[in-house]
Amino acid sequence: MGHDSGVTAVDPGPAPDAAALVLPSADDPVVAGAVSAVGGPPGRHARLTGRRLWTPVRVIVVLTLLTCTLGFLQKAPCRTHAWADEYQYTRACYTDVYALYFAEGLNDGKRPYLDHPVEYPVVMGVAMEAAAKLVRVFPADERPKRFYDVTWALLTACAVVVAVTTARLAGRRQWDAAMFALAPVLLLHGTTNWDLIAMALAGLGLVAWARRRPVAAGALLGLATAAKLYPVLFLVPLAVLCLRARKIRPFVVTAVATVLMILAVSLPVYVASPYFADVKGQQTVVATRPLDRLGSEGLRALSPHVDVRLPDGTTVHGVNAVYRFFDLNQLRGADWDSLWFALQTARGGTPLDQNLEPGQAPKRLNDGVAALFLLALAGIAVLAWKAPRRPRLPQLLFLTMVAFLLTNKVFSPQYSIWLLPLAVLARPRWRPFLAWQATEVLVLFSRFYFFVGNDKPGQGLPVSWFLGAVILRDLALLGFAGLVVRDILRPEHDVVRADGTDDPAGGPLVDPLPRRQRAAATS
Repeated sequence: MGHDSGVTAVDPGPAPDAAALVLPSADDPVVAGAVSAVGGPPGRHARLTGRRLWTPVRVIVVLTLLTCTLGFLQKAPCRTHAWADEYQYTRACYTDVYALYFAEGLNDGKRPYLDHPVEYPVVMGVAMEAAAKLVRVFPADERPKRFYDVTWALLTACAVVVAVTTARLAGRRQWDAAMFALAPVLLLHGTTNWDLIAMALAGLGLVAWARRRPVAAGALLGLATAAKLYPVLFLVPLAVLCLRARKIRPFVVTAVATVLMILAVSLPVYVASPYFADVKGQQTVVATRPLDRLGSEGLRALSPHVDVRLPDGTTVHGVNAVYRFFDLNQLRGADWDSLWFALQTARGGTPLDQNLEPGQAPKRLNDGVAALFLLALAGIAVLAWKAPRRPRLPQLLFLTMVAFLLTNKVFSPQYSIWLLPLAVLARPRWRPFLAWQATEVLVLFSRFYFFVGNDKPGQGLPVSWFLGAVILRDLALLGFAGLVVRDILRPEHDVVRADGTDDPAGGPLVDPLPRRQRAAATS
């Protein structure tokens, strides 16, 4: 099948008014049960229309701010207390934001990429540098915690953007965005790393797509990719859906705009950044920036790697500061929270690639990750093509990200935050959502106490408990994904389309109503 039959054409039109919104208390059994304890759902004579102060989006913004504030309090001990005796693990307050202020040389005034090879794409480095500059007005001993405070404010603003864009992409189901606003993963991982920056940009990109602005969508997705690599994967579901709907031009425009924005943001920093190598435990400049060598070396100066002979006769392998992100991802082994680490543990701790030389990539592991992910993508593409009705974009985005995380060799706990808005839009049901969230909380705490036991044998938790939590979380994700697959194969189970509408996030994929019908629908 490569066509859509029996599909009701809709136009997203303006934001729906209160009378048209789906109330979760009348739609979701979990919410209905919860509101019964506080007087029950709104009655049929309740005033839901007209000018109101507390619109759904405003309520969701307040809930998001509340969750982020609780997240600040949860992380607060790690910004004021020394990280000794496993304090950051026993209090579950570890955050990369505080740790990397020192590890990336920001405390010494080093500039990302120019003075130190930051391990993230350039938009993330810009955010780190901006926060580091802002806190220089404080005394030196105050700067680390103020760096965290400023970053928290930035990431909280990004969380609000994600909440609002999720509500906008939900169409008549704006209240579903409360699932993101109240998610335990947002509380625990909102400031574990800088992921919310990429999420906010990606959310804005999806809103631009929904509003039929492919150039803006591509530009925003490109910026998101220049902050965290995962949003570039959004192009895969877009490509499949556009092929099925025979809407190739919007996809091409979006894809080209995405690539051009990535290059426009990253390439200037790349050519202005020197090459670093680990020399006696320190990141040291071993070659000048490509911009200085283009005249003498030509295009060879743009190579991300360079071998340099030091004065003492040793040869080191230098890496461009911007490319270090890709280099580290190639070289790292199976991370703690991945199924590959569980497999490695089951093999007695023996990795797939043994006896690797320093700086040598684990080829078997990398090949296995690539093969499984491509196989999963092929399955998602077949599902999208053969489904009786064109799947909604968030459904395929969610399945793609689940496939990426479960097959990847790195599944850091904060990566789960990527899934929050996609899960809300793919299948807005509280029961499976909360079940998955519970497993994420279990993974985080078991991980930290496994680290305690790993550092101090006889304390904390054994690895089997931690891996059990990881497998339980992965099964919960697979179960959630299975429900999304069922909704795709049996569209009558899709609550978003229960009233006969199409995909609120579909944008160019959805055929607009004729002008006369559109005017009647919005009058």
